[in-house]
Amino acid sequence: MDPVNADTILRRFFAASGHTRHPESLLRYERVQCHLRDYLETVAATRLERVDQELLALERQFGTTEPYVRVMGAQQLLHALPEFLSPPQLLPDFHDRLAQISVASRLAQWLCSRRLVAREDSRRDLVLTRAAAEQARRSPAL
Repeated sequence: MDPVNADTILRRFFAASGHTRHPESLLRYERVQCHLRDYLETVAATRLERVDQELLALERQFGTTEPYVRVMGAQQLLHALPEFLSPPQLLPDFHDRLAQISVASRLAQWLCSRRLVAREDSRRDLVLTRAAAEQARRSPAL
């Protein structure tokens, strides 16, 4: 497995996802990526295991911008995706929400297909992401 950080993963994923999109879709995906990065730094960072929170605190001491994506990897990124699709995190715009759901689902699969996470070790997070995506699609706001 490739030990790259979440920042590199997100850059690669969005670069691979966006080269054939309509300009409006590119803007939409950029909004989703910004929202995901903000979510990781604010909400997901508080949900990390103790040892990862300590690592994050050390990185913050250096005044690093976006410390979560700089020090966390694919496993933590995948673990954060189900909550990213929970109602408080869903984007207000209908089409942005659809893009958010699609991005999170495809990112989870992409992490496995690129062997950035071990599928057998990540099965629970994959199932939870799929379930969260289905729930988000059925959300009354959609």
